[in-house]
Amino acid sequence: MFFQRDSFRVMESGLNAAWLQQQIHNQNLSNVETPGYKAKNATFEEVFAAARDGGRRYQATVFTRDDLTMRPDGNNVDAEVESMELYKAYVQYSMLLDKVSSQFSNYSYILNNAFK
Repeated sequence: MFFQRDSFRVMESGLNAAWLQQQIHNQNLSNVETPGYKAKNATFEEVFAAARDGGRRYQATVFTRDDLTMRPDGNNVDAEVESMELYKAYVQYSMLLDKVSSQFSNYSYILNNAFK
């Protein structure tokens, strides 16, 4: 089944990761003027699920970025960096969504034409 294939699970994990990245960068941009706000970021690590789950999964870890140069008010959000990272996550999400959509189109074509 399509939903149980490793390639679909990887695409699903990628979509979830790109969506989370967009949320984090939007939150950072929303707090660009908040005194003391520390920018956040996420990393994604591959973890192995139980055998019954069929393989690989990706797990996100959200962390606060303390290593950046801070403004006098304690805020360390760089609006230009956040905007570029948001755009990058948007493009990744869009590309993965197109890939998933094309996979569904392929299956639909096969199912519609298999019994003609």
